[in-house]
Amino acid sequence: MNHWSGIQHDVNVFAGCLSKIEARNHSGCSVDDKIASACAMFKADDKSRRNFPYMHCWKILKDQPKWMDRRKHTPNLGGKRQKITNNATPLTAAISLGVGNVDGGQPSESAQERPPGKKKEKQKLRQHASIKAMEFLVAQKKEADDEKEMKKEERCKKAFALQEERISIEREKVEIKRELEEERIMNIDMSTLSYKQQQYYEMRQEEILARRLNN
Repeated sequence: MNHWSGIQHDVNVFAGCLSKIEARNHSGCSVDDKIASACAMFKADDKSRRNFPYMHCWKILKDQPKWMDRRKHTPNLGGKRQKITNNATPLTAAISLGVGNVDGGQPSESAQERPPGKKKEKQKLRQHASIKAMEFLVAQKKEADDEKEMKKEERCKKAFALQEERISIEREKVEIKRELEEERIMNIDMSTLSYKQQQYYEMRQEEILARRLNN
């Protein structure tokens, strides 16, 4: 949402550049060639000589009604100007040049301005296309964020499972070590020990037996 104004402006400029390239209708030019030429034109026209930064957005927005309508209705900039012959009448000259009257005055009001109904309708279509494009981008971002969050949750679950497995292995090691030590104490030869040592090991043996009987 914060970047939409910049995205919309640059995509509009790029769409205009691409329309100009397509209007030239050069034979043998592929779609990639036209896009590359439009990128070069965008950079040449940009004050800061920036490369077009929103190609990933253009690939999404180009199929939206606003930009499709713009590309369909772009005039053929590669064509030549219509010439007015010496035998042309003021009326035919005015028609060929798109002038509103034949008296040399200003064009008529109908030629200067689009009817209010059509202007409002086109403005509504543009607003609707912009809203749809924004909703689509927001939905795409939410889907990407959800997928990222899901992958993060899966990684956390795997890490937790690995940690639980390590703890279980460590417990088993401690238990095996304890059992080996108890077996050593239970099987020790008391005859080789001093009186105090005998008392100690007898006490330990009693503790081991008591725990085993309770289990």
